[in-house]
Amino acid sequence: MSINNFPGLPLFDSAKHFNQIPRNTVFPDQAPAVESFVLGLHVEGALDDYRYTKDFLCSYSKKSQDTYDKFRGDAERLLLWTWLIKSRSIATLRRRDLEEYTDFVAKPDANWQAETIQRRFYSVNGIREPNSHWRPFRSAGAGIGRLNTKSWQGLFSNLSVFFNYLMAEDYAPGNHIPIVKKNCPYLRQETGINTARRLSELQWEYLLSSAKSMADTNSQHERTLFVIATLKSLKLRISELSERPNWLPVMSHFHRDHEGNWWFRTYGKGSKERDVSISNEYIGFLKRYRLYRGLASLPSKDSSEPVIESRVKNRGIGSRQLRNIVEAALNEGCHSLIEDGFDVEASELRAATTHWLRHTGASMEVAAGRNLAHVQADLGHGSIRTTDELYVDSDNMERASSAKGQEV
Repeated sequence: MSINNFPGLPLFDSAKHFNQIPRNTVFPDQAPAVESFVLGLHVEGALDDYRYTKDFLCSYSKKSQDTYDKFRGDAERLLLWTWLIKSRSIATLRRRDLEEYTDFVAKPDANWQAETIQRRFYSVNGIREPNSHWRPFRSAGAGIGRLNTKSWQGLFSNLSVFFNYLMAEDYAPGNHIPIVKKNCPYLRQETGINTARRLSELQWEYLLSSAKSMADTNSQHERTLFVIATLKSLKLRISELSERPNWLPVMSHFHRDHEGNWWFRTYGKGSKERDVSISNEYIGFLKRYRLYRGLASLPSKDSSEPVIESRVKNRGIGSRQLRNIVEAALNEGCHSLIEDGFDVEASELRAATTHWLRHTGASMEVAAGRNLAHVQADLGHGSIRTTDELYVDSDNMERASSAKGQEV
């Protein structure tokens, strides 16, 4: 795929850089390419579209990086489609236009897609230069679908909040998203088995074994092994292990109580802190990674080193980098499965994401008989019902088992 055939560029930087823009400044001084792009569109209302969207994102950039990223992604894609495909302002969009947009999201043009997640900007001599490899969408393939039902619901929810904001600012005449959602042919009512996407025991065994082999062969992959073990064993969301504006996981977040039990304190969804219990086996992975970094085998209450260190000393890494690390290990796991003849399992593993590791850790603990309330507390679920619905599937397993013996 050519890298030069996409006519647009990323519009909004990461929350860290976005928050450095003065509130009353429309375009960041460090990103002149964005200003040149918007002003050079010759689309009536494009400047106002950008300004109102920037103000909208300001409401979320300091609260939660995850929420900011989701609103940024959906608003950015809609802006680019409206300007580059329709040559119009978002203030002029009506129901039929937004229905056309959902068709585009379901099947975007090939030159709007990238095979891997790419950062939006690079810093070059103090200037934030757009990454020419970045695309608004990630290409479907290797078992990855375009959007599932949950993703469609998130898209409509985010765009509805966006248009409600534009209405409140008297910029958009109405919000057509609810009716578009109601009639969307891609949003299906799911009544099937509601289980979390996770790895089988065989897939996890191969993934962990592949990560160990990578680390044994190349010491730089000690970080890869530790990331894989941590996301699964501590059942963390990727944001809870990455550096973000209001959170940097450091080694002192691993702490031991008076009984000798180890815990990891994290800052999770809903701006809530929680302590995650740690297994004895995981401590071995923690020691191995710390020794690789030249640290004492176990952290103390004064250990200020980032849990996952970037190439820049005393800095953590972002969620995009973590996803790339996990993706490299998943690819190795797929190769190993294929070499041993497990083609179906490898195909399923290609569809896995970082969040599957959290689900895998929780489901395996429940299957092993761990107290459900204890798993709930580690996950940070507000209700044990959520944990039960996602990870307790004994009735479904019994139903599947009883069906296997039936004759055709």
